[in-house]
Amino acid sequence: MIILKRSVMFILGTVFFINLTIMMLYTYLPQYLLFIGTESPIITLAMTFAMSTFFIFPPLLGMYSDKLQNRIYFIFISPSGMLITLILLLFTRNIIVLNVLIFVFGFFTSFITIYFTLFSELVQNDKKWISYYNSVCAMGSFIGVMIGGILITNFRIENLFLFTLVTFISSIILNMFIREKRQLILDNNLEISENIDKKVTKDILEEVNISKSIYYSLFFRNFAVIPIVNIIVILMGFSIPNNIEIAFLVGINPLFQFFIMPFIGKKLNQKNIKAVMILGYSLSFIVIIGYIISVDFWSFLVFQVLVSLSYSMFWIATTVYIAQNSTPNNKGRFMGYATSSIFAGTTIGGLFFSLLLAVFNSNYYISMSFMIIFPIISTLIISLKFKNQLYFYEEN
Repeated sequence: MIILKRSVMFILGTVFFINLTIMMLYTYLPQYLLFIGTESPIITLAMTFAMSTFFIFPPLLGMYSDKLQNRIYFIFISPSGMLITLILLLFTRNIIVLNVLIFVFGFFTSFITIYFTLFSELVQNDKKWISYYNSVCAMGSFIGVMIGGILITNFRIENLFLFTLVTFISSIILNMFIREKRQLILDNNLEISENIDKKVTKDILEEVNISKSIYYSLFFRNFAVIPIVNIIVILMGFSIPNNIEIAFLVGINPLFQFFIMPFIGKKLNQKNIKAVMILGYSLSFIVIIGYIISVDFWSFLVFQVLVSLSYSMFWIATTVYIAQNSTPNNKGRFMGYATSSIFAGTTIGGLFFSLLLAVFNSNYYISMSFMIIFPIISTLIISLKFKNQLYFYEEN
């Protein structure tokens, strides 16, 4: 049973446009920084600084929303702050001011974890709907990259912030219609689902702990992959002169996720969840090797599909695992930890990658070769430490 189906649909629409905006901005921000004369190591550092908000704030926001037991406050604050920041970005090209504003923008976008937390509560942790949520986010990202590439090709990179502002307006409108009936959510959570194999009392559910191996694995995978993905547009630009082709290659990643995530969500169960995670992480180090050896459109296409499959597998498995093994009293915190692990890895990995670029005189390919080991570490951690001993269940 879905609680407040209209709110579920409005959340899906809102996060679609938020992800569209985020992807458009962060994908082409490196090109914009190059346009205003920023050096390559500083670009990587700037992107790392921007992403740091996603590991600093989600656990705090999640814990506070759990304590307050009212997610809707956070959901109304987020788009308002993003809107104001985007307007301010229109009026500066100073790299220091840009970094400060992008950091503020990142703070408000980190509230998106709360959208997922409320969504999973409203759909009662149904893995099918959770996979739909992730698919909609992926489709928003795809459209954002494609629209961004077309607009930049026709109207130039200097108008990047104007493009993102215009596309963001729709999320403001949809966001106003989201509602939350907290007491109904809490009442539903107290009922023991007939689909749970074990009989679990409320007290046991309150004390449940998520396997910490998922957080370490998320950290090391993103330590290696995301700093490379952040500058993938630059790498593609060395071999592919057409911005629309580059936009397609970047966009095919979330587009493929849109189709594969519901399939993975449907097939996921207690017996195969660990294997899905392991395979997802294993594909990540193959992708880094692929980026190093790619020299044309088709080779980049193959490894963009692989990175999409990799992400879809471990992220769907992780989010379903957390959603179905948490309660309204800890769901925001656990999801905040997952988001924080991703972007802590992204931030620290970005700093490490910036250092490598500085040491190797901005040679991207040598620097990337040092990153291959970290997804292997993620794979080993899940293989050795992950134990799904909790109360994973399936919705009919």
